[in-house]
Amino acid sequence: METLFEIVKYLGKFHPLVLHLPIGSLLMTFLLVVISKLQKSSLEKAIRIGVDFSFFGALTATILGYFLSLNDTYGIENLKPHLFAGLITLFLTFSLCISHRLQGKENLFISLFVMTLIALSITGHKGAMITHGEDYLAPEAFFGEPQIEKLKDSIHLYEKVVSVIFEDKCVSCHNASKSKNNLRLDSYDLMMRGGNLGSLFDTDQPEKGLLVKYISLPMEDKLHMPPKNKAQLSDNEKWLLNHWVNSGAYRKSTYTKIDDEDLLKNQLISFLGLEKKVKQARGDVLVKLVAMGFRVNPNAIGDNFLKAKFVKTKLKSEHIKFLTKIKQQLVELDLSNSSFNDEMASTLVDFQNLRVLRLDRTAISDKALSYLYGTELKVLNICNTSVTFSGVSSLLKFTKLKKVYAWNTAIKDEGKTQLSALGSGLINFGTSNLFSEKLSLRAPEVNSFNNIFDDSIYVSFEKHQVKNIKIRYTTDGSEPNKNSTLYKDPIKLNNSSILKAKSIKEGWLDSETNEVMFFKNDNYVIGYKVKSKTNDNYTISHKVDFSFNGNESVLFDNKKGARVYKGTSIEDARTWMGFAKNDFVAEVKIRDSEKVNFITLSMLENLDMKAIFPKRIEIYGKSNDRWLPINQLEIDLQDHPDDRKSYFKEFTLAVNLEGYNEVKIVAVNHFKFPKAPVYDRKRKYSWIFIDEVIFW
Repeated sequence: METLFEIVKYLGKFHPLVLHLPIGSLLMTFLLVVISKLQKSSLEKAIRIGVDFSFFGALTATILGYFLSLNDTYGIENLKPHLFAGLITLFLTFSLCISHRLQGKENLFISLFVMTLIALSITGHKGAMITHGEDYLAPEAFFGEPQIEKLKDSIHLYEKVVSVIFEDKCVSCHNASKSKNNLRLDSYDLMMRGGNLGSLFDTDQPEKGLLVKYISLPMEDKLHMPPKNKAQLSDNEKWLLNHWVNSGAYRKSTYTKIDDEDLLKNQLISFLGLEKKVKQARGDVLVKLVAMGFRVNPNAIGDNFLKAKFVKTKLKSEHIKFLTKIKQQLVELDLSNSSFNDEMASTLVDFQNLRVLRLDRTAISDKALSYLYGTELKVLNICNTSVTFSGVSSLLKFTKLKKVYAWNTAIKDEGKTQLSALGSGLINFGTSNLFSEKLSLRAPEVNSFNNIFDDSIYVSFEKHQVKNIKIRYTTDGSEPNKNSTLYKDPIKLNNSSILKAKSIKEGWLDSETNEVMFFKNDNYVIGYKVKSKTNDNYTISHKVDFSFNGNESVLFDNKKGARVYKGTSIEDARTWMGFAKNDFVAEVKIRDSEKVNFITLSMLENLDMKAIFPKRIEIYGKSNDRWLPINQLEIDLQDHPDDRKSYFKEFTLAVNLEGYNEVKIVAVNHFKFPKAPVYDRKRKYSWIFIDEVIFW
């Protein structure tokens, strides 16, 4: 079932591709309706085919859209408007099919068609907001001349620098409409909350915080941020983010002092483009550029300098020529994924203040690069273009470029070697070892989520993003090292085991140890009864009530509960039992009690869901109708960096059950949240979440 679920989620990725079919079909069919009216000719057969095709296309897109929502990239709240609008569009499209078959209902058909197109527009708009942000279709208006402050003796680093970097490189994936890993970077407060992976900052060791770590990872690491297919941070931007974190400025949204000899000042001057002074751009020119398809923004707190990005795909020569009206102000230009070509490139010689130029995925060759000779360009992106070694090497002779991104170009391996020798980090071909000596490898991740098996189980690890790593592992609970068993093929486990594994590579720091327990189901349990009353409902953010009554079988079904969190599906929630106003108490009948050495409880803690691990777990054995204590485990309060992340943990107690055929398990609820800082929340009561009880 898990494999089937993954296949369904994968199919959902085809939703953006399929949805354009009914859109095009509906528009073309409506055009046929208009033509038939104007020419008074019969196109009924073609119109019938068009509306039928549109309906089946809309139905397919809707199903795939639901599959895509299961990936939980966007959050249910963000999806609701798009979902409802899509369902309305689907219903109206079906109504078109029906009304076109009715005699004498032509006016009804046309009215429904207009309503369908309106619903389609709303659906598309809501979808664009989810994918690209709420301001995707909003025009960038400029009224009057913007008041841009000058660099003084202090600066608000977050407001004037960090938020600008986030907006440019990060917010497209971490905003109100699309918050990957539940991380928001469109406001200071939301940023400080962190995401599913925890807080972005380490207060004790700032250099080890997630923000610093992820922007410093090699490009080939899947955790590298921004993702490989997105615009990358410049060295200047990385330096400023590192300074912001390491100086502790992230802890408070206040001003930072700038000394004349301070390295920070030089970095800010470079980032803000303050080397020169220019006049403000004319407001009417900016408005027209926006109408052409450019997104134009002030360059932070610079002296009237601007950034421009072409957000459409069909770029024309007249667009580039008109862009020269702000040639003095323009310091950053993004023409990626457009129809920009060599002929248009001749205009680039006029942009003498240009510092950053992105031409990735355009139809340029070496000829385009020749027009950049003598410019003040510092960063150039020519990924996925036809440029060669000759073009890049010549360009470097006549410019002061500090960074060139040249992945997937026509530069051959020999040329890459020669260019790389010109300077460390000057040319980026998609791989880098610059940080390898300072970074730890990512711990190997087990492919299987369920760790309970009947006879035997084969365990494999996910493919590591860093090449040529070695995974060393043990199955006896000992700590793995470079002499431990080398992972080559899936590991066969025949008995309950503690699997520990590390990623190891010369020149890198060893990863942390990943520890996973695997339990063999020996069918010791022959009967069970949950004695404590479950709470009727558990209400989460999108106001769905999850019922837990009658689901006690999930505790002994040998299947781990789903990865639930705030916004999870009802189906996933039913793989757990929840207790809010009671302790968890279960009585279990067992066989071969002398063979049982351990009892393990699999539990969940998520402060955002009001779920915390129990205060204590107690085990009792029944003898002569009396419950006698066998063992108990006091559970310490956890130190979780992110109160929205779900933490899964297995608590194991050693037991001697010889002579007992019936066992009582008690998980003692806190009932109220502890006073410890991480738990100190204004909540009425706490929940215990449990998904499995294992005897082994």
